[in-house]
Amino acid sequence: MINTEVSPWISRALHHGVLGITPEESWKLQAYESYRTKLQAANFPCFFGQAGEIRGEMIYTFISKHFPQQFVRDMQEFVTLLDTAEYERCSLVAFCEPDPKITTHAAFVDRFWGLLQMLHKHDRHPALERTPNDPLWEFSFEECEMFVVGSSPTYIQRRSRNLGPGIVLIFQPRRLFIDPATSQPIAADVRYRIHRRMLAYDEMSVHPDIGFYGQPTNREWKQYALPDDNAPETGSCPFHTRRP
Repeated sequence: MINTEVSPWISRALHHGVLGITPEESWKLQAYESYRTKLQAANFPCFFGQAGEIRGEMIYTFISKHFPQQFVRDMQEFVTLLDTAEYERCSLVAFCEPDPKITTHAAFVDRFWGLLQMLHKHDRHPALERTPNDPLWEFSFEECEMFVVGSSPTYIQRRSRNLGPGIVLIFQPRRLFIDPATSQPIAADVRYRIHRRMLAYDEMSVHPDIGFYGQPTNREWKQYALPDDNAPETGSCPFHTRRP
C-alpha cells in the first residue's frame, strides 16, 4: 500500500515548464487523486509504478482540452530534468482533461496518437533513423526514448489501463528498463511477474501484442494504446515520423 512520499506530489507538478505549481482547476486534483487511489491497490499489476510513486519518482503534467500545445513545453522540461541526478530515474504522468467527446475506445486511440504526433511535430531533435515497424523503435522526444502507456476510462475489461476520469499517458524513459547496478536489461522473469498480476487484476489474458523490446517480432507501438479486448493489432502504426 502507498502511504508515504519522499516529497509532496505537487512539488513535482509541471506547468508551463515550471515545477511545483499548485494546480488550480478541480479536474487536475481529481485526476491525480484517482490515479493515486488506483495505484494504492495492493494487487495493482505494475509494482514499478507503485514503487515510483512511493519514492517520489513521478513527475506530473496536465493537458488542457483547449491548450494541448502547452504540453510540449512541459515535455521539454521533463527531458531536461532527466539529465539531473535528482530526477534521472523519473517518469512523467500526463493527465488529460476529461473530454465528453471521448466516448469510444477508438476515439481514445485517435487522441492518444494525436498527442504523440503533436510532440513529434515540435521535437527539436527528432529521431528519424527508425520507423515504428522496427523492433528497436520507441517513441522519442528531444533525443529521449520512452515507452508510453496509454490509459483511458474507455477501458472496461482491461481495468489496469483505466486510471481515472480522463486519458492518462505515462512516459517511461527506456533507461529505466536497464538495471543501474548491472547495466543489463531488467530480467524477463520480472516482466512475467507483472504479466501474472495483470492476469489476476484484469481477469483476462495478457494481450498477445505484449512482448519484449528488441525481439524480432515485437513492435513497441502495439503495446502503447492496447485494445480493450484481446484482438491482435493487424493495421499499421498511426504514428508517422517526419522526413529527414
